[in-house]
Amino acid sequence: MFALLLAGDARAAPCDCDLTLELAVDVADGAALGVTAGQTVCVRGGPRQFLRLQKFTGTAEQPIVIRNCEGVVDLSNDDRGYALTVDESRHIQVTGTGDENREYGFRARAARTGPDYAGSSVVVSNLSTDIELDHVEAYEAGFAGITWSTQPRCDGSANLGNFVMYGSKIHHNYAHHTGGEGLYFGSTGYGGREYTCDGEKKILYPHEHHGADIHDNRFEHTGWDGAQIGVTPVDCAFYRNTILDVGTAGELYQQQGLQIGGASACDVWGNTLMDGPANGIFILGADDTLVYNNLILNFGESGIYASDQNLELAARFRFAFNTVLVGSGTRGITVFGSKLGPGWAFNNFVAGPMPLGVAGDVPDFVQMANVTADSPDGFGFVDPAGRDFHLLQGSPLRDAGTPPPDAQISDDLDAVPRDDGKPDVGAFEYSPEPPPDDTTTTSDTGDATSNADTDDVPTADVPDSTGDPDGDSSNGDSNPESGAPPNTADAVTAFTDTDTGDQDDDASGCGCTATTPPLWLVLPLLARRRRRR
Repeated sequence: MFALLLAGDARAAPCDCDLTLELAVDVADGAALGVTAGQTVCVRGGPRQFLRLQKFTGTAEQPIVIRNCEGVVDLSNDDRGYALTVDESRHIQVTGTGDENREYGFRARAARTGPDYAGSSVVVSNLSTDIELDHVEAYEAGFAGITWSTQPRCDGSANLGNFVMYGSKIHHNYAHHTGGEGLYFGSTGYGGREYTCDGEKKILYPHEHHGADIHDNRFEHTGWDGAQIGVTPVDCAFYRNTILDVGTAGELYQQQGLQIGGASACDVWGNTLMDGPANGIFILGADDTLVYNNLILNFGESGIYASDQNLELAARFRFAFNTVLVGSGTRGITVFGSKLGPGWAFNNFVAGPMPLGVAGDVPDFVQMANVTADSPDGFGFVDPAGRDFHLLQGSPLRDAGTPPPDAQISDDLDAVPRDDGKPDVGAFEYSPEPPPDDTTTTSDTGDATSNADTDDVPTADVPDSTGDPDGDSSNGDSNPESGAPPNTADAVTAFTDTDTGDQDDDASGCGCTATTPPLWLVLPLLARRRRRR
């Protein structure tokens, strides 16, 4: 049923939009409603089971803006595959900024877990492109908090070569307590998957994403990976996001903080990732990837794990100014792959039993000005126990770095300039000024409207294998290369492959059981100190 109230109606005037969707609306067809480019559509606050936004067509110069008004749009159901969807739409912004007193003007919950499929709280699909999503809370999803792609079709309309999803903007959202990923962006079926079309088995390939601007989001308490990006080879950026407490369901191959694969080529910077049983940043079969200014703490395997997955991409993996502390995990930064192009690691601080290793089969990899150790003690951090890794004035990491060879990195994780010609090692450049007043290292957002105090929020059940929209519970993570670094804390380490065999069960970063980390990584999260000593 469609219900439409013109902005000129007295009851809708406070919403101040061209059109207002009332509480009776659960499916809104932009074409049928006559919505045109440049218009603003309000969604009146209040409870709904779901909301489907379809066939809204703006332009790059005049997008259609869809926002909440007069309160939070509260979408919740237990029996559907979605709570909020965007279908067959182009050049629209869905924004929860309609109430200045509420950070997230849309709340979406799709808690279905099976038996045939699991729900994603927010879904952008069905040939939609050029979509912006912001200030939305996606929670208690049976599968993913946010799912963003159109799966291959037998008619070919959504497949590689026929469709590209352009201009995706995902920012200032909060996804938490999910059965699967916090964010499932793109496909893990880069190499094609088998589908049945008119009774015949066919291999179909997913479409590409060109333009992914993913920033200032929070992904917390996820059953599977915090965030995953696939088949995004053009203009991909993942920055200033916070990822906390991932892999809680214990599902093998689904326990990464951030996973990048499917020939995606992304810049990953300014993120905070904490607490998971496998890897903080997992780069598997990606194209050129630059990872810098990230804080990565307390993962049971590698802080950063990167492998070419035997793909003929000649990918360049580059790492700079990261602070990585893996506790009892196997490795800090690990790089594998005989098919990689020239890469490097500069100015990283890595603490753990095996801090930094590059496999002997990697053809061309330069390491300079990295500092490694068994623990962060003695390196002049403000408060390692409280997870504050800003630098004190006397830190030996000050001025210990060197400019990377082909990346212009002008500031640090806090946007403090690295402009003195002698950069500091790690994610933070020393500054006598206090760090920004933020809450990136705390579990709660401080938003009283978003159920951010999550102790009372139940974690969604683990979806069955059919909950993966690509139909593959492995996410393509199986059979990473073998090899293990020696037990060393040297700043520059090279190691050769050994006869350890397939590492999926213990050392690949896929599905391991984390052992007990040291005290400095497991103390309760504390608010950052506001001033350095």
